[in-house]
Amino acid sequence: MTEEDAGEAIVVCGVPGSGKTTFARGLARRLHWALLDLDTLTNPLFQYAGGEFLVDVPSPGLNVRASINDIRYTCLFDTAQENLALGVNVILVAPFTSERIFPEAWARLIEHLAIPDHRVHLVWLDTPPGEVVNRMQLRGAARDIKKLKESHRFLTPDVTASPRVAHTRVDGLQTPTEQIEHFFAEFSGRAVLL
Repeated sequence: MTEEDAGEAIVVCGVPGSGKTTFARGLARRLHWALLDLDTLTNPLFQYAGGEFLVDVPSPGLNVRASINDIRYTCLFDTAQENLALGVNVILVAPFTSERIFPEAWARLIEHLAIPDHRVHLVWLDTPPGEVVNRMQLRGAARDIKKLKESHRFLTPDVTASPRVAHTRVDGLQTPTEQIEHFFAEFSGRAVLL
């Protein structure tokens, strides 16, 4: 694949309940890009297998992809890579805790996608922990019950820390329309996105 044929990827990250999916859906609609959400791709199988307490604990080391959560990410990365290889631009949605915290984990994600690093963009939905808890209580999803009971494990400083790699911050308290407009203002000079 030549540089001109390479797809483009937007990686939308943040803790569960931060507004990632709502933002990504609006962005996918506007850009007409494929939307690949970790939950949509893997939750039915994950729930069938019995699940596990899903807290993306950041780790700089190479994941062995041994837990169900690790395998879920492998499914997401592989699906994205296949689309990108066909020239289909993608928006990936997941917490991406390790990838946003550790540059070496971010580099591995880019390597897995197999496109030039300047064609992969990280967007962080920055939503205060109190608001995250409120949203999870309001949506009442079964997957949130354990997290709400153990929010001290779920919303640790490591998990809620801002990215340590280049990114665009999106305010999780803004309306979805304001978030999309902010994103496009940040990327106004990038012809591929417009």
